[in-house]
Parts: sequence; structure tokens; C-alpha cells
Amino acid sequence: MTEEEKYNRVSPDLSEEEFLLFQRYISDNAGLFLDDSKLDTLRTALLARTTALNLKDYREYYRFISFNPRGGEEFKELMNLLTVGETYFFRDIKHFEILGKYILPELIKYKKDKGDNSIRIWSAGCSTGEEPYSIAMFLLENFTIPSLLDIEILATDVSTRALQKAREGIYTKWSLRAIDRKYSQKHFTTVENRYHLNDDIKKMVRFEYFNLIREPYPLTKMGNYWDIILCKNVTIYFKIDSTKRVIHDFYQSLRDGGSLFIGMSESLFQISDEFNLVEHDNCFLYKKIAGQEKPTGYKREIKIPVIKKIDVESAETCFKHAKEHLKAKHYDRAIVELGKVVRLKPQHTEARLMLADIYANEERYIEAEEECRKVIEINSLLPISHCLLGIVLGKQKRVTEAIPELKKTIYLDQDMAIAHLHLANLYYDNKEYNHSAREFKNVLRIMEKDLDTEVGLSDGGFSQEVLLQAKEGIAKLSMSQ
Repeated sequence: MTEEEKYNRVSPDLSEEEFLLFQRYISDNAGLFLDDSKLDTLRTALLARTTALNLKDYREYYRFISFNPRGGEEFKELMNLLTVGETYFFRDIKHFEILGKYILPELIKYKKDKGDNSIRIWSAGCSTGEEPYSIAMFLLENFTIPSLLDIEILATDVSTRALQKAREGIYTKWSLRAIDRKYSQKHFTTVENRYHLNDDIKKMVRFEYFNLIREPYPLTKMGNYWDIILCKNVTIYFKIDSTKRVIHDFYQSLRDGGSLFIGMSESLFQISDEFNLVEHDNCFLYKKIAGQEKPTGYKREIKIPVIKKIDVESAETCFKHAKEHLKAKHYDRAIVELGKVVRLKPQHTEARLMLADIYANEERYIEAEEECRKVIEINSLLPISHCLLGIVLGKQKRVTEAIPELKKTIYLDQDMAIAHLHLANLYYDNKEYNHSAREFKNVLRIMEKDLDTEVGLSDGGFSQEVLLQAKEGIAKLSMSQ
């Protein structure tokens, strides 16, 4: 049986009953709550794994992960497809500023006074490793670390694929977009446009698989152990009961006086009253206060904004905010706002294309492809959706699927140079040199008319990268003539 025949054997449709079945199972076993907007994401992941195991339908796959001895390992494979985290080095720079100015100096003094030579930091939900590696670099560059000091940086995640990438320590320029040059020049080696993290930093971090819902905390030791825990933008996908449980377990795992960092847009309001909320320079973190049986909550009164009912008109406000974040290169915040837009107005093609563009930049190709296909379902005559889909498929080496999408783009807009460029590169990789030469000539023809007209994607870095590639391709073509 061919791969195509196996793929076609499984119906791609996911019924509402099946969606609820997997939604509940994933929430119970991993804490991840998939709302209705994630139906297509779940369907795509289930189709891939059901086909890979040569099972006949999704219910058989459900029985496999529930009862088969290999179900636990297979569930990890499913989570690899569902948990694709956006991260980069020195994300949330304000947190690093207060770490350097307040938290770490206080911690080092405390340890010295106690005669304790250990520093324990846990990055929970570390994705591909940028956060814990950033902490390791920050410690080395900003503090005098005695050789006898015992530093443990534990990094955990539910995605085994992300952990493998983290251990390899090889990143694209996109992951280093917010890093200071003093870190990138000292701690990375560039090899063929990839940034290889040096071993002195890699050795400082220990990566382990850890399911925040299933596992006992914190893996090998319990209670009064960690000095700092970071868990950013992870529990926002959990149900409220799961979030409360995780936060309580974090509290139990911290030593007295330990600090918890969560995402900049997250809050423990109505989640937990065990921590004290502490403000430093308009930035917040949570502390476990020693000897405090019932924490009072906040060090100062904080007004909680009244949450009004969201209507359809607010989608445009969210989209405006998303564009502002994108312009400021706050891509994670842009994704959050764009997610609000498509939940409020599922037919908002511009927001979906912007999401696809950002995802493509971050090499989150499954999600980028998903957004492109949704746009095509809404309006199949938008050339940019076919173009971006073709580019994303090409990046995944799915050449036979990518070429037709780029051809559709050119049929709809003959002067879209980006489509011609990527089609030329795909033909070249496929050893169709005559077709490749023709498309490169088309790029040259279009670019000669106006170098500025061909940028058709959103204002993210992906379109600028493509433009640079176009100019390089044109230069090579010119030299060969």
C-alpha cells in the first residue's frame, strides 16, 4: 500500500463527538485545552498520527493511546504536533532586567549568608530551549560565578521533538532576533546560516520530558527546592482547574522566598492567593513568602479592569493592536491579538494571512499551512494565500504540492515576483533547469519594472527575507547571462 493510499484510507473529517472525546482526553492527560478554534489543528494532527500507525479511523487511534502499552509514547507524538511554542532568546527582556537588578543579587546574598552554594532554576514549558539558555548566558555575563557554585538549570517540556531540538542547540537567525550582540558573538558559532550554541552554555542546562499535569513535582526532589521557576504562556491553554493545580504545585516546589515568573500578559488573579505579587519597575512576579500561612495577596492595591462583553466590532481593535505589535516586532503579542481576531471574525482573511506569515517566519509550518488553507476556503481567488502556501510547502520539501500552488498564484497575478522566484528555486532543486531559467527571467522582468511592488506579504520579516532572496537570485541570473 502506498503512502497516498494509506492517507486516503482515513477520513479527514473529525466529528463534533470525536473532537469532544479527544479534547477531554488531552485536557485530562496534558492540561492542554483545545477550544473550537483548534478543531482543524487537532484534525490535522490526528490524521497524521492515525495514518502513520496504519489505523482505520480516529476512534481506533483513541483506543490505541488509551489502552495500548505503547499508548503513552504515542501520546507524546501527538503532543509534538499540538504543542508548537513560539519563543526566542531573551524574550520578555524586562524579566531579565529585574532578574539582574533585584532577584539574582538578593538570591546570591541570601545563599552566601546561609552558606549554601546552590542556585536552582526551573524553566517549565521550555519549548526549544531559548529561555533556559538565555538564563545561562545571562548568569555568566552579568555575575561573577565562583567555580564552586553549584548552578542547576532544569528545562522541561511535554514535546519530545522540542526537547531534541533544544539539546542540539542549533537555531535560525529568527530565534536570535532580540539578542544582544555580546551574547551572539561570544556564545554562538555560525555554520551555513545556522547558529550553533557553544558547549559551555549547553552544559549548564539539563533538559527532561515533563508533563505538568501527570508528573510528581519537581521530578526528583520535592518541596523547598527551587529558587526560581519560570512558566510563561503555558497554563493559558489549560482549563482553570488544571491551572490552579499547576500553580499550587509550583508553590509547593519553591523554597521560602522563591520567585515565580509567568508570562507578561498572565495573572494569578482568581487562580491562587498563595503567592505575594511583587512589583519591580512596573514589572510583576510572584514570591513565596517565608512563614506566611495565608498570604495577603498583593503588596499594593491593583485595580482589576472591568471586562466588557466582546462584540464583533472589537475584532478590528484587536487587529489594530496586532499590527502595532507586529510593527514593534513583538511577534508573540501579535499572535495573541490575531488569535482574538479570528475567534471573533473567522472570515478575517487579512488576520489569518498575517498569522500565517508570522508562523512561517518562526518555522511553524504546520500552523502556517493551516491558516493559508483556511483563507483559501474563504476566498480561493486571493493570490497571496496560494503564494504563501506554496512557499510553506516548499520549505517542508513537499515540492509536488508546492509547485501547483505557486502556479495558481501566477495564474491569479502574473506579476507576483515572489511566486516566480520560489517556483524557479523549486524547479532548480527538481533539476528542471529550463523551467527554472524561465521563472528567474520572469522575476527579472517584474523587478525591472518596480523593485518595490513585489512585496505582498505582511510587514513581518518573512517578506523581507524573500525579497532579499529575490535580489540574490536576480543577481545570479544576471551574471550567468
